[in-house]
Amino acid sequence: MYIGDYLGRREIYSPDKLAIIDAGKSPELRLTYREFNARAKKLATWLRATAGVDKGDRVAILARDGVEHLDCFFACGKLGAIHTALNWRAHWRELVQLIEQTTPAVLIYSDDFKDNVQAIAQALQGTDHAITHYLHIEGEGIRDGGHSLHYETTLQSSPAETVTCPTLEKDDPACLLFTGGTTGLPKGAIISHRMIAWNVLNTVIHDLAHDDTYLCVFPLFHAGGLFAYVSSQVVFGNTTILTRQFDPAQVLDLIARAQVTVFAGVPTLYPLMMQA
Repeated sequence: MYIGDYLGRREIYSPDKLAIIDAGKSPELRLTYREFNARAKKLATWLRATAGVDKGDRVAILARDGVEHLDCFFACGKLGAIHTALNWRAHWRELVQLIEQTTPAVLIYSDDFKDNVQAIAQALQGTDHAITHYLHIEGEGIRDGGHSLHYETTLQSSPAETVTCPTLEKDDPACLLFTGGTTGLPKGAIISHRMIAWNVLNTVIHDLAHDDTYLCVFPLFHAGGLFAYVSSQVVFGNTTILTRQFDPAQVLDLIARAQVTVFAGVPTLYPLMMQA
């Protein structure tokens, strides 16, 4: 039922099974369930010990798809913190408003959005909503408005300690996702541990098997990718392939090369794949 337990159980049941192929990195990053859980424990340890994150606190991520999203999601699950996935399509002024509403202590971000993060940091500097810790996935990070640490270096320097939240309840928030904001500012949807568990159950009953390989092309700030498919593959102990962003030629190559058995996409993706 609790997000933080998913990876720990999988490490017990299938520690050496291939869990993640991050095809958005060069070379591709491959992680077993033992390695995957260790990353989540390392991040959870750093978040609690250094950033002071605890139950109910928010940890935000503004990044293209990659294993960092899942590190954050499962680390927050272990802590009882709230994974806050920001839509990178939003304007930085919108993001400032969302951050003012959600007050995350930490922001993890891709170099693609460094300029937006710089603007956000400067806008929030000196306010009660200022973010205290920034982690950049690539590049050198922001310089003005906040001190930024390199994500992977920080992760690997942290011990992989077992982190739990004894007071966590199944209806406590696990994640904040945001609506499209078509009629105004995007609104935060509060997703509980129980809701994610039911989302997983509703997916696995559709003939998923224990030897499936799933290729994810959904943005991980969407429920479709993060809950319905990726989380269900973790529960089943399957392999998930991540792409940085949708590229039809890369998708077709991965389907053939990795013998993908589970794929889902919005209707507009399929004509692009047929033309590739």
